[in-house]
Amino acid sequence: RTSSLGRGQDRPLVGARGLRGEARPLIAQRVMGGHGGLNILGQKSWNVYGQEQRAKVRRDEEEFAASNEDPDAGAVPVGASGPAPRPAGHVGELPTAHHVTLAGHEGPVLAARFSRGGSYALTCGKDRTFRLWNPFRGTLIKTYEGHAHEVRDVACTADNSRLATCGGDKQVFLWDVSTGQKIRRFRGHESAVNAVTFAAEDQVVISAGYDRSVRFFDCRSNSSDPIQSVVEWNDAVTCVVTHGGGCRVTGGGVDGSVKTLDVRAGRIHSDELGRPVTSLAASGDGQCLLVGMLDGRMCLLDASDGSVMAEYRGHVSATAKVDARLTLGDGHVVAGSEDGRVVFWELVDASVEVTLEAHPGWVACGLDYHPKRHAMVTSATDGTAKVWLPEGVAGTSFD
Repeated sequence: RTSSLGRGQDRPLVGARGLRGEARPLIAQRVMGGHGGLNILGQKSWNVYGQEQRAKVRRDEEEFAASNEDPDAGAVPVGASGPAPRPAGHVGELPTAHHVTLAGHEGPVLAARFSRGGSYALTCGKDRTFRLWNPFRGTLIKTYEGHAHEVRDVACTADNSRLATCGGDKQVFLWDVSTGQKIRRFRGHESAVNAVTFAAEDQVVISAGYDRSVRFFDCRSNSSDPIQSVVEWNDAVTCVVTHGGGCRVTGGGVDGSVKTLDVRAGRIHSDELGRPVTSLAASGDGQCLLVGMLDGRMCLLDASDGSVMAEYRGHVSATAKVDARLTLGDGHVVAGSEDGRVVFWELVDASVEVTLEAHPGWVACGLDYHPKRHAMVTSATDGTAKVWLPEGVAGTSFD
C-alpha cells in the first residue's frame, strides 16, 4: 500500500519467537530501496477529512464527554483526585493556565508523563533521577536513583505498582513504585535507549534505542534478555507507541520511517515520511497516529493504511526531540517547541488555536496530556515541569 508521503510495505516480522513464544516467519530478503531505504513521493494535499470523518470526530467527542468511566487504580502511597472531568472539543476547556511548577531536578527535564489513570506525574531528568509527583498539589512523592546517565523516558503500569525506565546508559529497568527498588534490569540494547512503554496487560516492556532496534522483554520471565528484537530501521529509533488494543507496536526513526509491528500476525508495515521522526502518539480509538518530525511539521496518519489526514505547522522542531499529543477526546493536537512555546491546533482544519509561553527561552521537550480530564504536564531544559489546567480551574486546591 502507499501512503501520501511514501510507499508502505508489508512483510513478515523479523525474529524467531513472538511475545507468547510462538514461531515467527523470518524475512527472506530486505525490501528497502532508494537513498537510505526511503522512497519519497510528491506531497499530496492535506486536510483531507471529509464530511463522514468530521461527523465521526464529533460523535467520538460527544461519546467521550458523556462517559463516566474512571480507569484509574491506585497502589501508590499518596493520591490525588484532581479536577472534575470537563467536556472535550472547546477551546475554553483547554489547559492554558499554569497551575503548579514541579521543581527539583538539577538540569534539563527530558520527559514528563502522567500515570495511566492520571493521578500522578513522572519526570525524567538529565541528573540521572526520575521523580513521582502529585501533579495537582505540586508535591514530590518519591525520587528514584539508579541510572548511570540521563533518564530519557518512563512508563507506569495500570495499577501504579511498577515503573519502566530507560536512559543513556543503555539500560532498561523495571521498578517497584512503593519501595523504589529495581525489580529487573533488562539487557540487549547496544546504545542509549530513547523510549519505553508497557504492553500485553503490562506483562511486556517495549523499548526503542539508538541501536536501530525495538526490543520486547517479558516481565514474568526470569531471563533479562529480550523475547524479540526488531532491527528494521536504518538509524536510531526515537519513539514507540502501542495501539490497536495493544496488538500493534509502532516505532519512529531518524531514517524518516514509521514502522508498525502487528504482533498477532507477525508482520511489519513501513511508511516512509522522509524526515526524522521524533514523536508518536495514538488517538483514543487507536485509528490514527500523530507523527512529529524534525522539519517543524506533524502529520496525522490513518493507522490502517498510512494515508495522511492532516498536517500541522507552527512550532519549532529543527534539532531537538519535542513531544506531541492528542487532547482529551481527540479534539485538538498539542506539541512543545524549541523556543519554549506549547501550541494547540484544531484537529480537523489544522489551524493554530492557542499558543502558550510555557518555558520562555528554553526547549519545551516533554509533554503529556491527562487521560481523563483537561490537564497537561510539560517539561523543559530549564529544569522544571509545569502542570496546566483550564482557566478558572488552575490554582484550585484538590483533595
